[in-house]
Amino acid sequence: MKLTIAENFRGLFYVPYYVLRELSLAQEHGLDIEWLPPGSPGGAINEVKSGTIDLTWGGPMRVMIDHDSSADNEHRLLSFSEAVGRDPFCLISNQANLSLADLPNLRLSIVKEVPTPWLCLQADLADRGLSIPQQLVTSWSMQEQFDALARNDIDVIQAFEPFVSQALLDGGHLLYEASDRGPTVYTGFITSRATLKSRHDELAALDAAIAKTLQWMHEAGPAETARVVDGYFPELSQTQLTSAASRYLARSVWSYSTTINRAGFNRLSESFFKGGAIRTPAKYETCVFNFGDH
Repeated sequence: MKLTIAENFRGLFYVPYYVLRELSLAQEHGLDIEWLPPGSPGGAINEVKSGTIDLTWGGPMRVMIDHDSSADNEHRLLSFSEAVGRDPFCLISNQANLSLADLPNLRLSIVKEVPTPWLCLQADLADRGLSIPQQLVTSWSMQEQFDALARNDIDVIQAFEPFVSQALLDGGHLLYEASDRGPTVYTGFITSRATLKSRHDELAALDAAIAKTLQWMHEAGPAETARVVDGYFPELSQTQLTSAASRYLARSVWSYSTTINRAGFNRLSESFFKGGAIRTPAKYETCVFNFGDH
């Protein structure tokens, strides 16, 4: 049973997919995977819709936008097999003892590469009755944010690992971990309705394989998880990789179950709707397929 999977951009919170590959767990479930190299965020979506590629991984945002803007046909996208169930981003400040309540009065730099972290943070602020910071930087990469924080050119940055651990080692302070919000479905596999219908058995086997991957990671722990994927991040030390894995395992950023969490999906949909990314709230029943329910 063969599948073609397009890797999303290379990122530490996508480690479950690298573990899946390195431990050959898909092969154990009878699959022959052709792994396509990483591209830009969401870069393979059109190929997945057309059926040129069987699937990719990414946030349900891609599926929600597709349902909000495309024809209701067999090419519509579906999310399945949750792997990242909580928000992996953090806010790091150059001052100690700050909280989200202080954020409106601080200089904040947000992630520019993808929209989801900022949309979710806006919802967190709204939940607390807080306004958006008046001094907002939207043009820096995460590396540029990290460097600016070190120079005290910015008060707070929004980043994921390994920038979080490195900034803390360099004297930064953890202001907010978005994983504390609770379930927020961040990443799963994305395919089309047509591919689900034609490759159902293959995708079911893949779901079982990523479930085994997640179980292995939580049982093996951060050091062993880091060792398995170190070839994907040659620029990072084992200490950096282990620190990142420790954070994401301890905070349940990496899921325990592949079932797409309904509350986590709805939280994401609400954030996107209120942030103007979609015109109407996304429907769990039409955007999600859980093999455990079938």
